[in-house]
Amino acid sequence: MIISRAPFRITFLGGGSDIPDHFENHGGYCLNTAINYHGYVTVQHFHSQLFDHALRISYRKAERPKEVGEIENPLIRACLKYVGIEKDVELHHMADLPARTGLGSSSTLAVSLLNALYAYQGVFKTTSELANEAIHLEREILNEAGGYQDQIAAAYGGTSLIQFYRDGSYAVNRLPLTQKRLDSINQSILLIYTRKQRNSFEVLRENQQKRKDMFGLVNQLADYAQEGAELLCSDKPLEAFGAMLDEGWKLKKEISSASLPVIDQIYDTAKSSGAWGGKLMGAGKGGFLMLMAPLEKHAAIRKAIGSDDVLNCRIDQPGTQIVFSNGF
Repeated sequence: MIISRAPFRITFLGGGSDIPDHFENHGGYCLNTAINYHGYVTVQHFHSQLFDHALRISYRKAERPKEVGEIENPLIRACLKYVGIEKDVELHHMADLPARTGLGSSSTLAVSLLNALYAYQGVFKTTSELANEAIHLEREILNEAGGYQDQIAAAYGGTSLIQFYRDGSYAVNRLPLTQKRLDSINQSILLIYTRKQRNSFEVLRENQQKRKDMFGLVNQLADYAQEGAELLCSDKPLEAFGAMLDEGWKLKKEISSASLPVIDQIYDTAKSSGAWGGKLMGAGKGGFLMLMAPLEKHAAIRKAIGSDDVLNCRIDQPGTQIVFSNGF
């Protein structure tokens, strides 16, 4: 049996500049971090000759296909075809957090799945290979709208400023955060589940032309990502970083229809209760709202929002890993 995992991520600043339509013309920067919530994949041998199906697949539903082409889940089907596995595999996917909530769950599955399937075949892949192949699968084979930062975060982990070049390449610049700084950031972050799930690919496609027309504002978000990285690595108060997140969220709402009235209400309530700033994760219109606030204000924010769907998280977590492997 093989068990792999890959982390979910939160994006602080620069989202949108990692989309090829943008960075191939203007370049881009994203500041993001892996967090301590994961997607897991288990792969083990399955004796298909004893049954009337070739594969066993389990995620939010169970599938018993007679061949790979019958698999309903497009990402799992594409991954199995890509690595050349046609039968005799039992595969399970589990996750710490719900899908379609802005934390890169699809790319977390893609990276973790590739890592597990290659390990099952006895093939070693580097971090960059896993990231690039996950990007290829999601963006080219499946033709799903979106950027590149999610796959990179799931594969590499850490807290990074990712630079995207016009030739399609990228560089992952890991931030040298001290333990003291990490502790301060971890004590400041809140994740609020809005209870609204959405298809990020549809949201991105809806706003595609608007992003192109407002490329100057997307460039400004990329500039914020660079400034934010410098700020996080300094000894300046985190309140300044929270204020930058707030400005970035305002810009994002100008660039795309990223929010909803109920989400704006939650955000405004949190700010009036002591939050420095934050933003909605992912493409918008639902999912998790990330806030930064002093620890002493967290209780007041939770009470004002009136929701139990509030999580703490730790940043700067490792990238994809094989966490268990035995003979098969």
